[in-house]
This record gives sequence, C-alpha cells and structure tokens, in this order.
Amino acid sequence: MNKLLIKIIFYALIIGVAVAGTVLYLKSQPVTMNNEQQTMNNSTGTPATCIITIDGQKYDVESLRSTHTGGDIFTCGTDMSAAFHRKHDDNLQMIQKYLVP
Repeated sequence: MNKLLIKIIFYALIIGVAVAGTVLYLKSQPVTMNNEQQTMNNSTGTPATCIITIDGQKYDVESLRSTHTGGDIFTCGTDMSAAFHRKHDDNLQMIQKYLVP
C-alpha cells in the first residue's frame, strides 16, 4: 500500500509541475489579436489603437496601417523592433509622430 501511495504522490507532483510550467509559459507570451479586434473597438465600433513597441518605445500606428507603403504588416500588441530595423535600419525619425507619450 505504501508503494502505491508513493507512486500516486510522485505522479501528482510531476503533473503539478507540468501544469505550473505551462501556466508560466503562457503568461509570458504576448497577447495578439486578430485583424478585426485590432481595427475596431468592440464596445463602440470606433477605430481602436494599434500599439507596437520598437526599441522599448510604444507607437500607435493605427492611422499608418492603411497608408504604409509596405502594407499593413503591423502586429498590434507586439515588439516589432526586428522587423522595423530590417526594413528601415535605425531611422526612427520616420515614426516619431506615432510615439505614445
């Protein structure tokens, strides 16, 4: 009986650690929205914001999404530093007007 109880406790601990690890992993992931959620505020139907992060600074690029020459490549709510620097090097002046105060 003692061996069975030890096995049950052992497997319960393994499952508990696995669940805790999964929860911590999911909490560390950015929340992303689909395009409809990004463009419309669900409660009012008015245009929402599209906040991206570049080098630790937040930019609201909602108005840029429809005019950007590269298309609507923005993933709202994410760090887009790598994508920005791939296309625009270090030229942050071009998006300064979108900087969130």
